[in-house]
Amino acid sequence: MARRHTVSFLALAFLLLAIIVQAAPAPNPTPITKLPSNAPNPKKDKPSYVKGLNNYGCKPSAKHPNPVILVHATLLTEQSWHPLFAPALVSQGYCVFALTYGRQPGVPFFGAVNYLESSAQELADFANNVLQVTNSTKVDLVGHSQGGVLGRYWVKYLGGAGKVNRMVGISAITHGTELSGLVTLGRLLGLLDNFQPLVETFCRGCYDMVTDSAFMRKLNAGGDTAEGVIHSYIATKYDEVITPYTSTFVHKSGVTNALVQDLCMFSIPEHLLMITSKVVLRWVLNQLDPVNAKTANCLSVFDWY
Repeated sequence: MARRHTVSFLALAFLLLAIIVQAAPAPNPTPITKLPSNAPNPKKDKPSYVKGLNNYGCKPSAKHPNPVILVHATLLTEQSWHPLFAPALVSQGYCVFALTYGRQPGVPFFGAVNYLESSAQELADFANNVLQVTNSTKVDLVGHSQGGVLGRYWVKYLGGAGKVNRMVGISAITHGTELSGLVTLGRLLGLLDNFQPLVETFCRGCYDMVTDSAFMRKLNAGGDTAEGVIHSYIATKYDEVITPYTSTFVHKSGVTNALVQDLCMFSIPEHLLMITSKVVLRWVLNQLDPVNAKTANCLSVFDWY
């Protein structure tokens, strides 16, 4: 367990370093196509240094008619998609967009720490603008961790019904998390509520992600899928954040569930490193375009995008 938490810490440190580097001024940043003057800008929109990402002049093709929106995990930002997923999806001909959501006043650098309902509204606003500027009727959502459930809240409660074709969850907090039993232990010892004010000073949304929280109960009321949406979920047995890792899955007809280690027994990403895995990337690409799917296995690490 100590080793897993060490790996998780190192993964977070690596991704935060990547975010800081990405945020530094670039000598020749790649400009993006500007929105028309009469079109609304998505919330907190900033230039992207991944060529083709957040290009509001992108026109979806017949092959890929739905814009893809990448929704990051807790503590991260849209730049967590820059190393692998964003450039790979752009290279495959998708119109790709990503936002940073869930900023909390007084908490610098980190995204996805505000209340989840507020974050879901940010996603709704962003997605509605993407639909408008691309003249599309539906989007596909690819979400990591917390980002894997916000779209479902949008569809169920914030006017997103009929606007989403696919939701692909990467280690999604589909049913909340017990944090390896710490949540249950905290409840038994009467400590969970006592720590809430302290935790919420830097992460208002953390308690929303706990199994059986008010947000999770509302999210899954009436079922843990969104009507009219194709759902796919992938998990890793080495996940130390979503516990048990199987809680990511939805066991219903028409839902696709996958375990990374079933695709490649040598692939051992933990929670944060899921978005750095080419095995996971290949599986996600297959969900977005099943007609042109390629086998996701250990050889996927040699794929070039």
